[in-house]
Amino acid sequence: MVVQDPLILPARDPTPAYYRIYQSLRGRISAGIYPVDAQIPTEDRLMDEFGVSRHTIRAAVQHLVTQGLVRRQPGRGTFVQSREAGAAPWAARSLEDMLDRNFGDRLESHGMRPLRAGSGEEHAARLRLGTNEQVVRFSWVRSSKDGPNASCEVYLAKSRADRLPADWAERMANRRLLHLVEEYCGVKALRVRQVSSATAAPPDVAARLGVAPQSPLLCLERTYFDADGGVVEHSRILGRADRCQQVVELFRTGERRRGRIKPKAEG
Repeated sequence: MVVQDPLILPARDPTPAYYRIYQSLRGRISAGIYPVDAQIPTEDRLMDEFGVSRHTIRAAVQHLVTQGLVRRQPGRGTFVQSREAGAAPWAARSLEDMLDRNFGDRLESHGMRPLRAGSGEEHAARLRLGTNEQVVRFSWVRSSKDGPNASCEVYLAKSRADRLPADWAERMANRRLLHLVEEYCGVKALRVRQVSSATAAPPDVAARLGVAPQSPLLCLERTYFDADGGVVEHSRILGRADRCQQVVELFRTGERRRGRIKPKAEG
């Protein structure tokens, strides 16, 4: 089968060729062109299709392996694996990646509650709220087949939290809370700022994640902004260090000029 999805690849584009090929293969997996347990084309066939070296193809396929999208079977080939069977590392290059990459498909809601007076000043400041405005916290745990991976919290102004549907947790089976905030509060997040750090697990989070108190956790603090710089929401994700790993790729910017990699028709 010939898949027609040509890669327009400026010769001096900051995105490496292997990454463009990885994106194309990932798109085919997402679209079901390469279904779960199917073998992806061999290196030789991919080299012929994209017109690049074996080294470039190997780098692209290795990135699929790193992201948990495929598995290698020595002597047999490389096969698509289910999302749940994938590895924990993930990479984000856009706001959409931040939204769609999560820490497991299973969600256990721990509800929503307004923060009591005197306990929400830090979050109110992050949300750029007035001193009299109340903050509401939404919390849940994300899990996979291996167990709990991450404890997630989202902080919203009460005026926005009150507009969300009562079944918000059920809707998060196939949506993100940010999507609900955008839909029901009439806002749109166009930019996200993330601060990554390490922290020690407080007792309540340790119990939820099945680790000892004070165990090291990956901490991701995210603030989402609208087009005018207003804060839409603030979130905090605490992930188990043995199950969660964030991968960030940075590309050098530079002069761009025309060029391309074209898939070749297979004989």
